[in-house]
Amino acid sequence: MTKHRQEIKDTRIHLCLDCGKCTVVCPVARYNPDFNPRLIVQRNMEHRNRTYNDETIWSCLNCYMCLERCNYRVEFPEFIRILRTDNLGEGSAAKCSHGGALQSMMHLMAGAKAKQHRLNWLPPDVKLSEQHDTIFFVGCAPYFDVVFRDLAVNSLEGVISALKLMNRARIQFNLLGDELCCGRDLLLEGDKEGFLALAEANVREFHRLGVKRIITSCPECYYALKVDYPRMLGKTFAEVVYWTEIMAQLLDNGELHLGKLEAKVTYQDPCTLGRGLRIFDSPRKVLGAVNGLELVEMQPNRETALCCGASSWVHCGAANRQIQDERLSQAETTGAEILATSCPKCRIHLKCTQQSRNGEKPKIDIQDLASLAARSLDQEAD
Repeated sequence: MTKHRQEIKDTRIHLCLDCGKCTVVCPVARYNPDFNPRLIVQRNMEHRNRTYNDETIWSCLNCYMCLERCNYRVEFPEFIRILRTDNLGEGSAAKCSHGGALQSMMHLMAGAKAKQHRLNWLPPDVKLSEQHDTIFFVGCAPYFDVVFRDLAVNSLEGVISALKLMNRARIQFNLLGDELCCGRDLLLEGDKEGFLALAEANVREFHRLGVKRIITSCPECYYALKVDYPRMLGKTFAEVVYWTEIMAQLLDNGELHLGKLEAKVTYQDPCTLGRGLRIFDSPRKVLGAVNGLELVEMQPNRETALCCGASSWVHCGAANRQIQDERLSQAETTGAEILATSCPKCRIHLKCTQQSRNGEKPKIDIQDLASLAARSLDQEAD
């Protein structure tokens, strides 16, 4: 780990007091006794002058629960990322989920020669600007809908709904015809080289088109563009905004009104959006603006919300499924008809768990937040 000395120092891992609070709150540690954040720090710092092959590092979900609880804000998720990068560099391999299909997709995009038909899904009633000073970053929703067709998650429906809501709010934006994956999942699994290839290619395209502002509805893309790109590339390239933050401001100012939808709904805080970027209120404000929607909170929620069990498409095992099942049960306990979330990963993983319940009929409908808000427009409020 000597070549990552400064990166490790920046995580403040040397401030770890060995108190074990991280392990107590870690959802993985609760179901997998072999995963212990405190002991991972101990083992790997003891071997810091050489690479230590620690298989447990691949089980971390990067849910930020440990960071939320740590009194010294030790960045354990970033420490894990560094360990994974180190292990991959020494020939270790991540245990990829879904046959490595998503990693292959990201690497194909990073290869610079891949040509995509990115906008074949765009409906004709979505209005685009002729300029590219503001763009909407779609993310991998078109690919998720192919890989997870059996789950009927329809991630693109959420993207299209967000675009229509922005049209409704008279926000001018365009799309990129050859947008690449943001690369965050490669970075989280330790593939720094693959991430940088995607990030640099995207930023070159932003500069070529004169992009000044980027809006996105994917929490992972938002974190990558707002935090990872400036940190890893060493420069700021554009303003990056999450779509609910824009909607909430317009709703507050009376410049946007949503419609009517009678339903009881609960909201899943995505880890990256919530604990990672502190966006808790604006998604709830969007829900609250729909006449007839009753929001009932899951316990726990906001800063202490339970992760959906998602990872960077690696090492998805029994502990992940148990976490997902627990979160579904918490949602069902609220009595809500709909579980809304703004994260495609949350929808994918929770829907997968619903399907795995031995044919049991789902007790709650998992929906995209933007889709829910856009559907209310079909019934204007009185």
